[in-house]
Amino acid sequence: MLVDSKIDIKIKLASLWTALMFLYIYADYFQTMTPSHREMVESMQTPNGPLTPGLLLISSVIIMIPALMIMLSIFLKPKINRILNIIMGIIWALLSIMIFFDSISSEWQHFFAFYQVVELVVLSIIIWQAFKWPKIVD
Repeated sequence: MLVDSKIDIKIKLASLWTALMFLYIYADYFQTMTPSHREMVESMQTPNGPLTPGLLLISSVIIMIPALMIMLSIFLKPKINRILNIIMGIIWALLSIMIFFDSISSEWQHFFAFYQVVELVVLSIIIWQAFKWPKIVD
């Protein structure tokens, strides 16, 4: 009989954030292969308008969140860890929902919408795991 070892909640959360990072990195990678992407890059455009240094900074901060959450999920104390995982999970879920609705408008972006659905599943698990963080039993 195989033993099912109990996995610490911090390891679970860090693993889920890692999976989320891989999902959005692969989605962005495959998006570079779509017909409109090259033209947008060459013309310094984004789906929401011209590319600016400020927009790059904001995008960088947003994209850093999962990478930082991997580390923070391991090192933060439980109370702040739980709250931060719930808040960041909700923020990223809202972003994924917005991206999903933007992605379904073009046939070339349907794969991206699919990635958003999978990311939402992972984010739901992150939020749920953080929400039901084990309590100390007296």
